[in-house]
Amino acid sequence: MSIKVAINGAGGRMGRRLMAFCVKNEKLELAQALEYDKHPLLGKCVRDIDPEADSDIALECGALRGDVLIDFSSPEGTVARAKEAAAKGVALVVGTTGLDEAQTAEVRAAAKKIPVIHASNYSLGVNLVFRVAAEIAQALGEDFNIEIAEAHHNKKADAPSGTALSIAEKICAATGRDLKKNLVHGRSGKPGARTKNEIGMHALRLGSVVGDHTVYYASDFERIELTHRAQTRDVFAAGALRAAAWLAGKKPGMYEMGDVLFG
Repeated sequence: MSIKVAINGAGGRMGRRLMAFCVKNEKLELAQALEYDKHPLLGKCVRDIDPEADSDIALECGALRGDVLIDFSSPEGTVARAKEAAAKGVALVVGTTGLDEAQTAEVRAAAKKIPVIHASNYSLGVNLVFRVAAEIAQALGEDFNIEIAEAHHNKKADAPSGTALSIAEKICAATGRDLKKNLVHGRSGKPGARTKNEIGMHALRLGSVVGDHTVYYASDFERIELTHRAQTRDVFAAGALRAAAWLAGKKPGMYEMGDVLFG
């Protein structure tokens, strides 16, 4: 039997691509397309919202149903639906950004009753980079300097990216560094010689770049570069749907994309 998927934030850019990919996935069934109660597209058939989403269901704001909820909406919308998912036993995949500490705590509270994945990035390749970047840093040791550079489109409001910060966090955890103490954001003036444990962080904003991340490791004798480039935002939709298929039926708790990749 196929896994019934509800998508919250279905009228947004990511929601539309999630619907398009969901209807083509043999393991999944698009059961519900959700938005907030005053969304201008409420009542419209989803294929009229995205022609690739070949389904007769309409955009709605009703009660949640299905096996898994994928939420790429707003922080407030995510919290409301997370509470509903917990009450109804619906697994939850969260891709919404900008949640504050209290809102993140609400999502974590839901994980006491249902399985939840809340990832900073749903790209399968990026989540592989998280693991490999940490393993490389641990293996090379203190003689290698580490720098992280990320590039995104010129409309991105925050810097550095959440993905770049996640890479730094994984490296710090693997090597005993302190993220707050050792992370250095760019350099200017006369900062002095580079300290052994610091991790440089650099953000570029360029045209329509979807998302590039490179981790540099360099000693006095050699350099390694680990790079991931997202070619289209569809990569995030594809990864979120794979997460949904994996999460359905799991025990309550907080999971990571690393669990999806490596079990």
